[in-house]
This record gives sequence, structure tokens and C-alpha cells, in this order.
Amino acid sequence: MAESFLVIGAGGHAKVVIDALIGSGCRVLACYDDNAELIGKEPLPGVPVIGNLRQIALDGIKGRRVIVAIGDNTVRRKIADRFDLPYGIAVASSAVLGTGVRVGEGSMILPSATVNVDTLIGRHAILNTSCSVDHDCRIGDFAHIAPGCHLGGNVTVGEGTLLGIGTNAIPGVRIGRWSVIGTSAVVTKDIPDNCTAVGVPAKVIKSREEGWHLK
Repeated sequence: MAESFLVIGAGGHAKVVIDALIGSGCRVLACYDDNAELIGKEPLPGVPVIGNLRQIALDGIKGRRVIVAIGDNTVRRKIADRFDLPYGIAVASSAVLGTGVRVGEGSMILPSATVNVDTLIGRHAILNTSCSVDHDCRIGDFAHIAPGCHLGGNVTVGEGTLLGIGTNAIPGVRIGRWSVIGTSAVVTKDIPDNCTAVGVPAKVIKSREEGWHLK
């Protein structure tokens, strides 16, 4: 029997996740969003926005799975930590997962993403459209690997880090926690926590204080 899902979020990223879930044979019953203007609308046909985030706890889950389909890593983390819900996993039918790949609850692997053998993906991570993650990588909780990124083998991406569209990372590098890698950057050496790095090769241009994402 197909799994049934409720989705938190009703924006553009949520549309992609809903489409991926439906395309993989799951049922998406409804969305929840705190934007009152979206209540009653349908991000995709047949999938209505029926309430705000508080409403999902009142409605009850009743055997359904939940996905936090919000692209912003800090917002997604706050919501996931706020609610004790049975989070599911979204894997598009066109995604490729190699032998031994492990995926944490709440994570989203979207169309044409490739994840190779023995990679570990944490909780509530996003592997977006047409990214490739080679063997033995470690993708942290709440990380977002944007469309078109390419990671060599044994790359580590820390918790909450965003790799912008088209980022490339050579084998073996470690990218720290809660950092941002700019669009089309090439990571050739380790990147620290809590920073922004851009360019070819990627260089740090900004550092943040520890815990900035909690504010």
C-alpha cells in the first residue's frame, strides 16, 4: 500500500517535493503553511493547503508521514525540532541510490539526483535536482545540496550547510557546519564551520559566530 504524506510548506520547493512523492507512488493528502494567503490553495492539483503549522498537531497524523518541504535550512531545522512527528523520506522515482546508502528521516532526494555507494545522508537534508554525490560521502542533518552540485568521493558536508547551485567539491574535502558555498564554487580544500566561501577555488569571504542559525 502506498505511503500517505502530509507536507509542511507550500512554496516552490514544496511543489517539487510533492511532485516527487506523487511520482514515486506516494499519496500527498494536504499541506500546512503559516502564510494565511495560501490557505485553501493547491500547490499542485488535488493537494490543498488546509491549515497553519499549529493545525497539523491538532489534526493528528494517523499513520501518515510528514515532510518539512522548506528549502531554507535554518527554518527547516526550527520546524523539525518544534514538532515531534513521524517524518518520512521523499525519493524521486528518477533518483539513483547506490548500495549501502543510508538516508535519515525527513530527507528529500529529488529528480535525477545520484547518490553512490555507502554514502550517509542525515536527517532533513535536501539533495536537489540533478546533483551527484559520489561514494562514501557524509551529508549532515539539515544540509542542502542545490541543483547541479557534484561531490567527489569521501566528501563531508556539515550540518545545516548550503552548497549553492553548481558547486563542485573534489574528493576528500570537509565542508564545515552551517556554512554557505556560493554558486558555481569549486571546493579544493577544507572549509571551516559558520562561514561563506565563494569562487574558483572557493575562498572564505565571511565568518559568523557559533550558533548564528539559532537566532
